[in-house]
Amino acid sequence: GKAVDQNAFAVSKEFAEKNNLTTLSDLGKSKIKVKIAAGDECEVRPFCAPGLKKTYGIDVTGIDPKGVGTPQSKQAVRDGKVQLVLTTTTDAVLDGLVFLEDDKKLQNADNVLPVLNAADAGAPEIAEALGKLTSALTTEDLAELNRKVDAERAKPTDVAKEYLESKDLIKK
Repeated sequence: GKAVDQNAFAVSKEFAEKNNLTTLSDLGKSKIKVKIAAGDECEVRPFCAPGLKKTYGIDVTGIDPKGVGTPQSKQAVRDGKVQLVLTTTTDAVLDGLVFLEDDKKLQNADNVLPVLNAADAGAPEIAEALGKLTSALTTEDLAELNRKVDAERAKPTDVAKEYLESKDLIKK
């Protein structure tokens, strides 16, 4: 399976339950004014504020530029300072938040890998390892790797190396 690291929007569980929200369409229909914790670019990116307004009719009143899926952004939603946080589908550390389903498919899946195409990779063996990695890496794997880095403060390079070894993509 190809790993999909898509943009995704989350709200607090409490907010979702109180307003009966499971999808982004529900949020649009609710007519609730929404502030989004994301990056500054959310104001102009078609998948973010403009798309939420156009595709879902969500009343976006502002952006709180605390970054995509950062602990600060997620905390702002838990505290009720903002209603929506932009994060990614592989975000494993969501305590107290729930994803709203992108039921109208505003996000086109950004397939994470391969990051470089074979020409850029230079060495054929690197290109080959990347190719194998793309087919080996699942969304669950990615969430787990992200969790290790986020929750266990592991170094991304160590996590990646262990993962590649576990899939026999590089020799120990």
